[in-house]
Amino acid sequence: MARARTDEAKDERRQALLAAALDEFFEKGFAATRMDDIARRASLSKGALYLYFDSKEAMFQALIESLASPNLEIIEQITEHAASLKEALHGIREFAPFLIRQTDLPRLMKVLVGDSQLFPEIVQTYRQELIERVLSMIADLLQRADETGEAKIENPQLTARLIMAPVIFSALWQAVFNQTSEAEVDLDQLFAIHEQMMLNALQIGTTP
Repeated sequence: MARARTDEAKDERRQALLAAALDEFFEKGFAATRMDDIARRASLSKGALYLYFDSKEAMFQALIESLASPNLEIIEQITEHAASLKEALHGIREFAPFLIRQTDLPRLMKVLVGDSQLFPEIVQTYRQELIERVLSMIADLLQRADETGEAKIENPQLTARLIMAPVIFSALWQAVFNQTSEAEVDLDQLFAIHEQMMLNALQIGTTP
């Protein structure tokens, strides 16, 4: 295959390599995947692959960045621009099913869990660049709600984890178990129930 010449062609090839890498990591695990496998799946030579990435670790890091960045921006929009905690919780409820069904984050999480002991530095990067940033955004939102009197929240950091817990669980369920129809979960209903439970627990909107 000819070398990509334009910036657009280079970006397309880079994205194709990342997609191939995620497929290989998901199917075989990070440790068992070889750079040859990734290049072959992307219909490129190993030499072409090394023009873009010098290691599997670099590819996984790039996957984290490419998948995390746009979704973090959406969560930031929800938490920063919502007029109230109630509105923000509704925004999270609406975004969560899309995040799980329509993005590759669940598959990335499955790879991470499967081989986490083999690359602790990448696990730390994932935690810092995605999980902790999301938790921090939601904790800040909860802190503001407590300060304005919209809700009484004694520990915003731990409450943020309760809000995100079903998202993490559902993402792992999607990646690991949701291979047959009987394992499918009604995510819209699940997160609607979770939203109402959080509203009740935080005593939001319980009085006229």
